[in-house]
Amino acid sequence: MQQLWTDLDDYIEDHLLPKDERLDKVIQNTVEHGFSNHLAVAPNQGMFLQMLIQMNNCKRVLELGTFAAYSTVWLARALPQDGYLLTIEGRESHAQMAQKNLDEANMPTHIEVKAGKAADVLNDLPQDTAPFDFIFIDADKGSYPDYLELSLKFSRSGTIIVLDNVIRAGDILNLDNHKPSITGLRDTFKALQDHPKLLSCTALQTVGSKGHDGFAIAIVK
Repeated sequence: MQQLWTDLDDYIEDHLLPKDERLDKVIQNTVEHGFSNHLAVAPNQGMFLQMLIQMNNCKRVLELGTFAAYSTVWLARALPQDGYLLTIEGRESHAQMAQKNLDEANMPTHIEVKAGKAADVLNDLPQDTAPFDFIFIDADKGSYPDYLELSLKFSRSGTIIVLDNVIRAGDILNLDNHKPSITGLRDTFKALQDHPKLLSCTALQTVGSKGHDGFAIAIVK
């Protein structure tokens, strides 16, 4: 099935996604510097995130988990020139690669890369930091419950929060799996369930070039 899923993602990309040399260059740089592009979102998933931002006229975006900035470019493509994107990456080597890729992409909107633990970076933001309109969480899964609560502090009514990789090929159903990443995701589902600060929430399974996984999507009340 994996080959079929990959072939279908390629078909979708060939027919529906416009070519963008900036995105191609990010992937090329990432591979040339020895990083696996498997950690990046699939192109059709990047377009999905971009469309969510476009549909809601978002101007301020927060991303937790930059890797090499492939998803960052997708998010930034949807922003106006006076938009702002803050992306946080825990690994210094990834943050350096991301900054290089973003410098070469020369996006028209303001993108800021901060290296460090997401919780530390967010807690260090000024008290008067304006809320974000869209938040994409794609960092260490064991910390997702904490990231959710921190994200809510920097949200407004109507902010969209998307959490990536929440299905993990169904591993969340295997109660014998006690990996921190899986237990963190189970705790995230519990936190999302009837959360008093969320208007609505769901999760969608995905299959494709990245295997079997999925997104959780929430709207702040």
